[in-house]
Amino acid sequence: MGIQKGTTRRWLACLVIAAVALGAAATARAAGEKMLPGRVMAMSKYGFDETVSRVKQAIEGQQMMVVFTADHQAMLQMVGLQTKGMAGIEFFHPRYGKVIVQNDHAAGLDTPLRLVVMEGDMGTVLTYEKPSHTFAKYPKLKKLGEELDGVLAAIQASVAK
Repeated sequence: MGIQKGTTRRWLACLVIAAVALGAAATARAAGEKMLPGRVMAMSKYGFDETVSRVKQAIEGQQMMVVFTADHQAMLQMVGLQTKGMAGIEFFHPRYGKVIVQNDHAAGLDTPLRLVVMEGDMGTVLTYEKPSHTFAKYPKLKKLGEELDGVLAAIQASVAK
């Protein structure tokens, strides 16, 4: 199955998110440093496919919609790089979009929310940026960011060790 017209940018954006997450994790581990501000990385107690499935179920359990799933592994294979499982999941709900439109249209650029599930030598990892960090640049959306932190924490808890 080829990439459909119009999805190339989305695929590339997801790939960049995954690359940044992988690079930040490796760099932080090697240097003994903390992760980037606002970044959450959590080990899953499940394998890659089960984690992806459970994360999607947890997203729906939080009354959110999975908007897009990017198969980063397949994209990297297109350029000759073999990796373990890697998927980007974008999700959101229009009720949060309403809050954004009513308070600061510019924050539409930071939606939908995203997370990445990566399979590595040490197991499967879930990573995302806390919405409170993402929306911190929009003062009128502070409460929304904090509320969405709870949503992401619940999603993370569905697979966390």
